[in-house]
Amino acid sequence: MLHKVLIVDDHKVFAESIASVLRNKYEVMEVSSVEKALQIITSFSPDVLITDLQLPDQDGFFLIKTLKSKGLNVKILVLSSLTNQSTIHKLMQLGVNGFLNKNVSSIDLLNGIQKIVQGDSFFQADIYDDYIKNFKLKSDKSNEITPREIDVLKLIIEEKTTSEIAEILNISNYTVEGYRKNLLYKTGATNVVGLIKYAMKINLI
Repeated sequence: MLHKVLIVDDHKVFAESIASVLRNKYEVMEVSSVEKALQIITSFSPDVLITDLQLPDQDGFFLIKTLKSKGLNVKILVLSSLTNQSTIHKLMQLGVNGFLNKNVSSIDLLNGIQKIVQGDSFFQADIYDDYIKNFKLKSDKSNEITPREIDVLKLIIEEKTTSEIAEILNISNYTVEGYRKNLLYKTGATNVVGLIKYAMKINLI
């Protein structure tokens, strides 16, 4: 059974070009507004939602917040030309699963969606690196790992999935993803291997 992808973008030619890239591997549907996305989301039940941030009726932030508030089990990949630090920071806080610039190659897009479907996150490397460098300028105090983040880190090292961590710690999947992103930001890691290296550095393992 094919995984489902819902594309939310009001630029018809762009949306169709993305859909054509994905259709060999995914069941794809396209809509052009937040309203239409919210109307179709339950019946179509996508595994991944790809959205622009600039949409005709509401912005992508509104759509993401609405989906999160409804507790819908859909992974979110933002595909946008808005790559400033403020935008990326807001998206990280909202717990999206990935971000790619609209000029991304077909290969990177397919790789990103595959990783997200598998439960990983996927942020365009140069944009993510700039984000990390920018927010590392904050005070050391803000970068301290909290006890709860240590709990999550230990479970990540044990190769627990997001759902398993959520069940063990009695928190939501969304909250786990928030802790995971905080750990990546605070440690300067870009993946689980980096988190393991950090854990070894502080004698956690």
